Amino acid sequence: MKSLASVTDKDIETIKMALNDSISDMNTELKQELSPEKKNELENYKARYSRVFDKLKQSGSMYALNENELDIVAGGLNDAIALIEENPTDDLSDEENEEILGYKNDCQRLVDLLAL
Repeated sequence: MKSLASVTDKDIETIKMALNDSISDMNTELKQELSPEKKNELENYKARYSRVFDKLKQSGSMYALNENELDIVAGGLNDAIALIEENPTDDLSDEENEEILGYKNDCQRLVDLLAL
C-alpha cells in the first residue's frame, strides 16, 4: 500500500459512496429468489460492507480500518466499478456521463492505491 496519508476527504466520500452503492445492489439482489446459500453469502457481505461504511462515517479516516476492512473497501470499490460497467449510460447527458466516468476513475485510482 502506497500510503493511507494520501487518501483525502474526497477519497473517503468516494469510498463511502462505493460501499453504499454495493450495499444497495445487494439489497436489490436479496429481494430476488435466491438459494439459502447465496442469500446467506450476500447477507454476510452486506453486513461486512455496512460495518466498514459505518466505521468510515464515524471516524472519517482510513487509519480506523484494519487490514481486513481495507480489503472490504477494495471489494466495494471494485463492485462499484463493475456496477458502472454493467449499467448502460446511453440515456444520460454528457455531464452525467462525465460525472460517472470521474467516479469510476476515482474508484479505480483508490483500488490501485490499496493494491500497492
